Amino acid sequence: MDVVICHDYGPFMLESYPQGGYITWLENPGREQLGKGHWKERYIGRWPAMHRIKAGYFTQKSALEIIAASVVWGPHNKVRPIPIIRFQSPDTHVVRDALEWQRDIIDDEHFTVIHEVTPRKFNGPDGLDSMLIASREGVTHLWYESSTRLWRRELITPGEPRRPGQTEDSESPGSGDHWGAGCMDAGRIGDDPFAYIATLDPFHGTTCTVLTKENRGISGTVGGWKRQVLDVYGTPNQLKHTGDGPGHFIVCADFDGDGDDEFLLSLFGSLDRDEAGESIPPDGGPNPNKGILYYKCMDLEKGIWAKWEISPLSSARIALGDFDNAGRIDLVSMSYNVARYYVEPKPKVTLLINDFAKIRPAIPPASITATIWENEGLIYVSNPSIPKNASAPNIDPKVHVKAPVIDIGNYSISVEVLPPKYELHVPDHTYIKVLYGAIKDGDEWRAPLSVPQFTAKSTDVKHHSITAHERYGAVILRFRAIDPHGKKYKNTQEVPVKTTLDVSKYGLTLKPLKFIKVEDLWWGSGFKGVEFYNLTGFHFRFQGSQENIAHLQFWTAGTNVNCGVHNHSDAIFQEIHICLSPGTGNGGMARLKPECVPEPPDPDVLNSLGKEAFDELPLKEMEEHGGMWERDPYGLPVRDEESGVIKYPYHKWQAGCGTQGIDVWAAIEFPVDIDYRVEGVGQTEGGKKKQVPKKGVGKKVQRTCC
Repeated sequence: MDVVICHDYGPFMLESYPQGGYITWLENPGREQLGKGHWKERYIGRWPAMHRIKAGYFTQKSALEIIAASVVWGPHNKVRPIPIIRFQSPDTHVVRDALEWQRDIIDDEHFTVIHEVTPRKFNGPDGLDSMLIASREGVTHLWYESSTRLWRRELITPGEPRRPGQTEDSESPGSGDHWGAGCMDAGRIGDDPFAYIATLDPFHGTTCTVLTKENRGISGTVGGWKRQVLDVYGTPNQLKHTGDGPGHFIVCADFDGDGDDEFLLSLFGSLDRDEAGESIPPDGGPNPNKGILYYKCMDLEKGIWAKWEISPLSSARIALGDFDNAGRIDLVSMSYNVARYYVEPKPKVTLLINDFAKIRPAIPPASITATIWENEGLIYVSNPSIPKNASAPNIDPKVHVKAPVIDIGNYSISVEVLPPKYELHVPDHTYIKVLYGAIKDGDEWRAPLSVPQFTAKSTDVKHHSITAHERYGAVILRFRAIDPHGKKYKNTQEVPVKTTLDVSKYGLTLKPLKFIKVEDLWWGSGFKGVEFYNLTGFHFRFQGSQENIAHLQFWTAGTNVNCGVHNHSDAIFQEIHICLSPGTGNGGMARLKPECVPEPPDPDVLNSLGKEAFDELPLKEMEEHGGMWERDPYGLPVRDEESGVIKYPYHKWQAGCGTQGIDVWAAIEFPVDIDYRVEGVGQTEGGKKKQVPKKGVGKKVQRTCC
């Protein structure tokens, strides 16, 4: 097999070489001559910033064709449409003597910032190859129509929307503003070769999505395409959509041999920049924005997927093949390493033999469906505020449903969906945390984020029953005490953990969750020798819409442990905590006083500050606290204009000074794209700030020394 490459690109796309962009055919000398010198180079053609070349038979079936697309039109030009070029190989008897290949322009009017070209047959037309184009315009299906001798195009999705203030010709930070699509591939389900399209949006993207259609044809014009977000990756810098990643490649294939395609996603790593706009070299260690993720469709109509990591290494591109001759699709991955951008310290080319694919069994409908999401559980629930069949087919939101999640410490935790106006009896020693909607306990309403800022409030039920909101219903976590008298634990190893979430109906296995010492986590090197552990966790999403509702994880800390002063400048969520066991007596949240914030806020200095620098809020068993973040007059989180992160004061979990046991607590992170406010519940009503009634409001408690 011969090889065709493009080269002489330039340092990066905005500084591409005007005279570069060569496309070269490297002729295989044959097995006997391998290793005896360079392969023969034969010139095909060129265009500046040449970035993607794909071979196939796009207009006829007798001569090989190369489709070539630059990433931009030329240096410092993201605005002018890029020519998509077709090169046709000369006749076989003269191909070796040709000075260059015949070329014609397929399109030079409709595409800017092209990052991927994916050829696919899609069973026609005429048995020819067609292609998907990922560009700033979105994902486009492009094909040649033999009967008219014209190229046809169909916009499938505009991809990631253009944000207010983004401009076409911006070049910084990073490579300037980006929107649209970054890469994609089409997946087969059953007899439909175009059943879904997996995308990563936008250029060097952050957002992993799946496009599905109502009908089962190829074009998708009837009923249109529905975009579902599966994951969002990246640091706050990467989430600005200025071309800094971390996603770079997607490929679909039938890895498990069941006739349906799964897809792989390549992530190269976290990329941040200094004040001068220069990229900060990565440390090369493990990172949640690095690796290869395997996504498997469990139910296309309901939008239910499973995900697990198959490699933690930086990945830029993937090549597929049966490399061990075992009849399954394996892969080779290459790390990302580009000067002045992202330089993986020890880049590798890695062969991964396919031992990760699992076959999916047939699944009956369910209002709560569990699958796996990397090393965590993913729980899909029906949306009680949406009528039957609108959010998920075959699901009735008027029925109360529940599913066990985990037994941890002294509590058995389940997730439940309460239809609007549903009344639920709550026995003694049972506690309720609302994830969505609202519940009424006597005269008191509760919503996910209704506890006032930096106050403590019990999650118990005072009247032995709750009623779900008449419009929204409720999604709740139920905490049932296993021992009504409570328990303390001398160390983390004593804390019992049993994962009760059932994922077996999908033929999957969720490895038993366990506490991991923070010093062994990718970010935890600063906690060497500290009694500080983490167990993660569970994602909660709505079926159909794929909206993230919340994420749940657990922590433990020993006597006097400082769990690290931080302000969530590297994440975007609204976080609260619930104390499951106050073993250290007076542990809880500590908020750094504004006048005590050092300048600059060096982590070592922050963590050396004494207790007098903090306002303290100890939490009793099954108390939660009101979120720490800043709010505007309407109760919405205040976000940084540049990075988009929610503004938090510096804070920490500070374990107490008691020696009876360790602290055990749950952390729940709520995303910012759902408005959790419910009219009449909490501190806002009708969009205006209101006076919170004294009854039922948590009180700020002074911490006492042991």
